[in-house]
Amino acid sequence: MRKMKKMLMAGILLLLMAACTGGPEYVVQDNVVVYSYWTFSFGRLNDTLPGADPSTFKAVNSWLGHDSERVYYENRLVPGVDVATLKAERRPLFRDKNDYYYEATPMRVADLSSFKILKWFEDDFWARDSRYAYFDTLCIRDVDLASFEIMNMMVARDKKQVYYFGRVLPGADPATFEPMGNSVYYRDKSHVWYYDELMPDADLATFTVDGLSHAHDKYGPFKNGKRDTVETEP
Repeated sequence: MRKMKKMLMAGILLLLMAACTGGPEYVVQDNVVVYSYWTFSFGRLNDTLPGADPSTFKAVNSWLGHDSERVYYENRLVPGVDVATLKAERRPLFRDKNDYYYEATPMRVADLSSFKILKWFEDDFWARDSRYAYFDTLCIRDVDLASFEIMNMMVARDKKQVYYFGRVLPGADPATFEPMGNSVYYRDKSHVWYYDELMPDADLATFTVDGLSHAHDKYGPFKNGKRDTVETEP
């Protein structure tokens, strides 16, 4: 019974929070358009959209809206977007006849007709067209598309090089590069990395991960990519 009461109270609390917070939305009030959203620090905030025409404004969804001439991502004006061909993809991606846009930033896609998302990771993605690969707004120009593959949210590779968040990881051998378990450590035939930081003092032959950011080799432990010096009592 006590457990049931706790569950009921938790459900009521969630409902009250939802009623108080609500989701983000566009609202026309006092002859201006505002983007209304909840924050834990300041409660509900209403940001006026710069230049928005309340008489023609339309919300595409909770994060994209437009009037007859201007497009807004959340509370930000996105200059240069063609209103007539505006289309929401998946947050935070949208497009018009000229380009794709990530949040309020144009991606400058080289070939719109062949552009496609390869894989989403929450708000981040890897993509490609007939010429280049992309990580969010970053265009990867020197890429071999035939051998390009995604390893995880942070890492991709082709036959020439490894890419970390879309940027070349210097010195990494793509043929042998691999993540080490479910950790944030990586290795190839010659090196170990913590995220994208090379670990020159790691002994590759004996390097073993012990968790997300803990590891060890024959010389001792590592924590967050650094040699962990454990002080002992005299």
